Amino acid sequence: MLHKRQVTNKWYHSTVQELFAETCQDRPEKTAIVYEDQHISYKELKENVNQLSQSLINLGVKPGDHVAMLPTSCPEFTYVYFAALQIGALINPLNLLWGQIELNGILHRNDPKVIFTIDQNAGRDYIELLRLSIPDLVINSGDISSDSIPRLTHMVSLSRTNTKHDGFLDFNELISNGKGYDSQVINQLIQNAKCTDVQFMCQTSGSTGLSKSALWNHRPPLATVNSITSGLFYTQDDSYINIAPYYHNSGLAAMNMALALTGTTLYLMENFHPVTTVEIMQKYEPNTTFGFDAHFQAINKVLTAGPYKCSVTKAASCVTPNTYEMIVKEWHKDTQVIFSNLYAQTESGPLITFIEPDCIIHEMRKTGNGRPISGVELVIKEIGTDNRLPDGSHGEICYKSPFMFSGYYKQEEEAQKQYDDEGYFHSGDYGYMEGGLLFFLGRLGDVVKSGGENVSTTYVSSLLLQIFPDDFEDVVTVGLPDPYWSTRIVSCIRMKEGKKLQTSDRLRKECKGKMAVYEIPKDFIEWDGLWPMSGIGKLDFKALIKKVTDIVSGK
Repeated sequence: MLHKRQVTNKWYHSTVQELFAETCQDRPEKTAIVYEDQHISYKELKENVNQLSQSLINLGVKPGDHVAMLPTSCPEFTYVYFAALQIGALINPLNLLWGQIELNGILHRNDPKVIFTIDQNAGRDYIELLRLSIPDLVINSGDISSDSIPRLTHMVSLSRTNTKHDGFLDFNELISNGKGYDSQVINQLIQNAKCTDVQFMCQTSGSTGLSKSALWNHRPPLATVNSITSGLFYTQDDSYINIAPYYHNSGLAAMNMALALTGTTLYLMENFHPVTTVEIMQKYEPNTTFGFDAHFQAINKVLTAGPYKCSVTKAASCVTPNTYEMIVKEWHKDTQVIFSNLYAQTESGPLITFIEPDCIIHEMRKTGNGRPISGVELVIKEIGTDNRLPDGSHGEICYKSPFMFSGYYKQEEEAQKQYDDEGYFHSGDYGYMEGGLLFFLGRLGDVVKSGGENVSTTYVSSLLLQIFPDDFEDVVTVGLPDPYWSTRIVSCIRMKEGKKLQTSDRLRKECKGKMAVYEIPKDFIEWDGLWPMSGIGKLDFKALIKKVTDIVSGK
């Protein structure tokens, strides 16, 4: 099945729900999801999705309506994802880490008809958060309304303690109400959908303000998982452990790749936890995943604390060279395991570049972010202009893609601003190309002015790891406001075991001649333990900068 889909490019002409329905029909008895030792077959998965589809139809949800969810990574929100797509609705995952202001702004703009939410998770009360975020919410005999969100008709709560909440439908009762679904109606809705229909509303990182809502048709997410599947030599004998949240693009990719495109087994945990991850590895031996630095470093800490085996031998990743080296040499002691770095952005659905798994040059696999996937054109342009830069020159990453997003919901002008006269999308990311390979150096926001020169803090960290390979285990560099330099470059150093950090003066002296004078950090600070991590597994720069500011100021 998978091979046929790949050689015929079936993914390009199909919808996610069409592939999902075919997959479930092709392998009904195969295990689709494993969650807390619960094994759900493809037949059971499709049954639950169909029941929920029917319940949504009964609630009045129609093609084109918006279904929002505040999801944990569990089977129930998997059902929500595929059920919404099956009936032609747009699915809109929302970030569990948002506060009242962010959630209020997004919900009022995105026009959800139904909101699904976990009620309690990681110490947060999402029922109360939603009530605060929709202050004009009116609850009347089970019906709800909001003048500020006029399309909203229902909210649904998933409770692990079976708690009922006023104004919220109970998830388990809702899915049960869909028994006796009309399969002909559901199948017709699946057949009516086109691959060019917009059915995904994906939130951007919101690093420069309120998160934008990027719109996708089916080609962007399927191009991503098709390229990753091919690039990892992923087969129907492989399996996937998801360590990403369902509100992140990588969580959506896990569902699309395992359950729609390939028909393999997806291992889930409600929230990422390194101990749980290693326990799943020991028991079931899933061999594929996707993760960021913080994910892999946290897993490594558990693996090295006991007689454990890492079962993951294939991974798409966004990691630093140091983390890559740790994975291939400490976990497997084999530089030929398939850990492939990539570069992705929501606006391109999201994959843009990917390292070839059969690349024989270890340094390229360790430091590069890959070559553009089929159909993508990528150039580096001078910051603030449309001038293309030659190989090796640092500038803004710009690209064209047949898998581009369809704009930002209710912010059409914002999307157009990011295209230049040549039709290239300006990513807001900093990097360079060399020999056809992309090297990502961070957001333009990570490029700071120090002494009048542009300095990429990501690039500084990379250089320091090259200069001090025997001493530095990991480096993160930040810029702090400074009255003289404008921005003071400060590097946080995690030392290798048994090594001691030298003074800043001595380290600066050793850096001279090896990196540009303006790139050499003014301060080197020793960091003990893991970096602060955000909910999606990326480094929490706000928390880090606050701690570094306190240290430098002597607090």
